[in-house]
Amino acid sequence: MYHRVPAAAEDADYFAVPRARFAEQLDALRAAGMRVVSLERAVSHPRERTVAITFDDGDESQFQNAFPELVARGMTATFFVITARVGMSGYVTWKELALMARAGMSIQSHTHTHPFLSELSRDDAARELAEARRLLDVHLGQRTTILALPNGDAPRGWTGRDYAALGYTRVATSRWGANHGGDARLIRRYTVRRDTSARAFGALITGESSAYSAEALRLLALNRVRAAVGPSRYARARRLVLSTLGR
Repeated sequence: MYHRVPAAAEDADYFAVPRARFAEQLDALRAAGMRVVSLERAVSHPRERTVAITFDDGDESQFQNAFPELVARGMTATFFVITARVGMSGYVTWKELALMARAGMSIQSHTHTHPFLSELSRDDAARELAEARRLLDVHLGQRTTILALPNGDAPRGWTGRDYAALGYTRVATSRWGANHGGDARLIRRYTVRRDTSARAFGALITGESSAYSAEALRLLALNRVRAAVGPSRYARARRLVLSTLGR
């Protein structure tokens, strides 16, 4: 899972991976004999040596810098976009998304406005997911089937049937770890950040960074803190800490 892919290293914040580093990571995947494909392709062909690359939010750097690197290597990926922000300053446009889709990229839902879904009523959460899917289907002439949870935050009390009722067959989470087999409806993802070293990235390629790795346990602890204080308060505190640390 990636977020921003700025052109220059000095423009990379905590969750950003500079274009040159991203290109190196794609080359490392290819050197390891992995096929880089969309999330849909990876889960439907679990026996292949595949890695699914996903992007959250729809930042303009994904079109400007990540997309060309993928195309240059004949790779595809899945881009989860916040539909209310499409066309806004700093984000991709519908025209750009259409170009990406025609090039083989998968464009999927990251909700309409990127709220904390656990803080919404059941009806409001359903409207968020339904509106995002509607806009993607209308603008791109497709059938949207995958959702990425904003901030890894799920609606309270929802099951697979709730997502399926809105047309979503898979849900991409922020849970750390590899995915084994093609039956999972909740998809784990590895977050790749500015500080992800080549060695750490190598562990992601092979799936050695398990749900019990140091990073996974760190994220589990943070998720428990978030659950205790609430996602909004946790997000504000995290932004303050990262700002203080210059990240």
